[in-house]
Amino acid sequence: MQNELYESLDKLLGSIDVPRKIRAINETGRADDLWQPLLQSGFLDVLVPDEAGGAGLGWAQAWGVLFAAGRHGLPVPIGTTVFARALLANLGQDLPAGAITASGFVRQGASGVLIVHNLPAANLATHALVQDHETVYLLPLVDAELTAVGGKGCFDAQAKWSRPVVSQSVVGLAASGLVAHATALALAVQLAGVADRVLELTLAYANDRVQFGKPIGKFQALQQQIAEMAERVYGARMASQIGCQSKHWQPVFEAAQVAKSQTSAVAGRVAAIAHAVHAAIGVTYEYDLQLYTRRLYEWSRLGGGCDYWSQQIGLTAMSEPNLLDFVRQRVFQEA
Repeated sequence: MQNELYESLDKLLGSIDVPRKIRAINETGRADDLWQPLLQSGFLDVLVPDEAGGAGLGWAQAWGVLFAAGRHGLPVPIGTTVFARALLANLGQDLPAGAITASGFVRQGASGVLIVHNLPAANLATHALVQDHETVYLLPLVDAELTAVGGKGCFDAQAKWSRPVVSQSVVGLAASGLVAHATALALAVQLAGVADRVLELTLAYANDRVQFGKPIGKFQALQQQIAEMAERVYGARMASQIGCQSKHWQPVFEAAQVAKSQTSAVAGRVAAIAHAVHAAIGVTYEYDLQLYTRRLYEWSRLGGGCDYWSQQIGLTAMSEPNLLDFVRQRVFQEA
């Protein structure tokens, strides 16, 4: 499961006390102290081509970076930034130093206004990579009208840009659906990572918390819940790995759909079991669990949820003459 990229980023994040920084971001709404180490580390350029100064790797290698970021519950949009920097480099564009959120779901409003609902971590980003059909935009968030879509500690937003800003922000053309699928896949891997951390915290608490003279993890009812949780967490990890089989910076659409549909499907149940085992302490400010279950709930709906991507899989599969070949070749990418 782990690779060198995972180990390196996990070590870096473990050295900078991420939970403390997340709490600071929740209070200030600024993530500079967390973003700068990521930018300087070079991990954000894992998908950027060699000739543009990046690592020139594919999603199969980027999986380790995004899984580590998910395990640490990073609220900043690292996954979308990793992909956005690769796409911009391939379009011959300069790479901004700030965080980049992304969406492939847009709506054209009156007078050429462009509206994006549920932009991941928009309040912690400087730009938004947005695709409308084949047209790709890199839109400055300083020029956007942002509307919060969650409470304190949620940094997602609805964004609206005026026609002049939109017309000046076109950066090129790409295959329709590319940004939507890449965003979904990045969030799927982060979901798998944060679910893994939530399971780890739950197991540790169940073994440490003593009730009626023995650890609560010894009680059969809790063992059953934790076993179900572990099954769902490992299934999410497998789905995210299936989605990241591509050796290129562009994801395989059908594999990305499977990854996001499956990871989104388990997120709510994983969070529910974790809080049931922890009881009241799990939602307290001082305890770390709530820092991670917030991300489970947010990332499961962002970039398209389980129902949306399951429908896309079904529509594609129904158009194929042989369902087995579709699964083997388009999802698992077997020769």
